Amino acid sequence: MDVPRRVLAALLTLTLVGTAGCSGAGDRRPGPVAFLVASRQLGFVQEMTLGFAHGVDEVGGVEHSESGPGVADSAAALREFAEVEASSPAALAIFALSPELFADSLGSAIARGTPVIAVHSAPAPGSGVPLFVGNDNFQLGAMLGDAVASRLPHSTGGVIVIGSVSPGVPSLDRRVLGLRETLQRRLPSAVVVGPFDTKQEPAANLRAWQTLRRANPDAIAFIGTGGHDVNSIASLRASGRDPWVAAAIGFDDKSLTLAMKDRMVLVSTETYLQGEVAGRLQALTAKTGRPLPIGWIQTPGLLIDAGNAASVLGRQSSEARRREWFRETADTIVHSPEQYLRPLADAL
Repeated sequence: MDVPRRVLAALLTLTLVGTAGCSGAGDRRPGPVAFLVASRQLGFVQEMTLGFAHGVDEVGGVEHSESGPGVADSAAALREFAEVEASSPAALAIFALSPELFADSLGSAIARGTPVIAVHSAPAPGSGVPLFVGNDNFQLGAMLGDAVASRLPHSTGGVIVIGSVSPGVPSLDRRVLGLRETLQRRLPSAVVVGPFDTKQEPAANLRAWQTLRRANPDAIAFIGTGGHDVNSIASLRASGRDPWVAAAIGFDDKSLTLAMKDRMVLVSTETYLQGEVAGRLQALTAKTGRPLPIGWIQTPGLLIDAGNAASVLGRQSSEARRREWFRETADTIVHSPEQYLRPLADAL
C-alpha cells in the first residue's frame, strides 16, 4: 500500500527527533559537583568557595553546591559529608581541617566511583584521594620568615613569638617548621618561641594574642600562621607603634591597609585560585569524563608588603577583579597541570 508523502515526512521527522534525543553522552546533562568545607566562617575558606563556584561556571553546563558548618566543627562536617555523598554528586572536592577523620568516608566515595579532590589540606594517606590542590606550607612559612628577617638586624637577639590556631594540624605545623628554620638561619641570635595555641574562635584568638603581647613586652616580632591570627595581630599592630614586626599567613582589609603603610607583612595562600582550579577540574570531569590528574598540584603563595598591598586590596574589591587577576594562572594549571604537578607523597 502506498503511504502518502505527508505521512512519510512526518515519520521521518519523528525518527530524526528520536535519534537526536538518544545521540549519546555528549548531550547528557552531567550531575552536580559539590564542595564541602571545614568552616564557612573563615575568610580564606570564603575565598576558596567563591573560586570553586566560578571555576565550575567557567566550564559551563554543570550545577554545583558549596556547603559546610558555620564554624570549625569536624563532627558537623562529617554529618554534612554524609548528606552530600547521599546526593550522589558527579564529583566532590573537600577542604578538611582534620583530613584523617574523613579517610574512611572518602575511601568509600572513591570506591563508588566518585572523583575526589582535596583542597588546601592534603588528604590523609589512607583515604585514596588521588589529587591535592594546595600550597607547599613549609615554603609559605619560609617565605614569611625571610620577609620578617629582612626587617630586623642580623645580629638581633630578641624574642620572636609564633602562634597557631591549631597546633598539631599538619599544614599549620609545616608552616611553623618553615618559619622556625628560616628565622634561625637568618637571625641566629634571636630566640624563636611557640607555636602557642591562639584558638580558632575570633574573640578567643584576640585574647590569646593580647596575652602573648603582655607576656612578651620586648618581643621583636609576632607571627601568626593562619585563620583569625591575621586580624588579631593587625589589631595589636594598629593600636600601637612599638618597634616590633607584625606578620601573618593570610589577609583581610585591616591587615592589607597596614601592609600598604609598611606596618605589617603577609603571605597569602591564594585560596581563590585553589578553589577555581578544583572547580574547573571537577566540572570538566563531570561534563566530559576527563580523568583527574594524579598527584599534588602545588599552587603558589603570594608575599604581600608595601609594594603590592594596594593592588591586592583593589583585587579584593570585586569578584570580577579576582577572576581577572587569577585567570591566566588558572588557565595554565587546568590546561597544563604537569607544570605544577608534584608527587602526592611530597605533600603528606
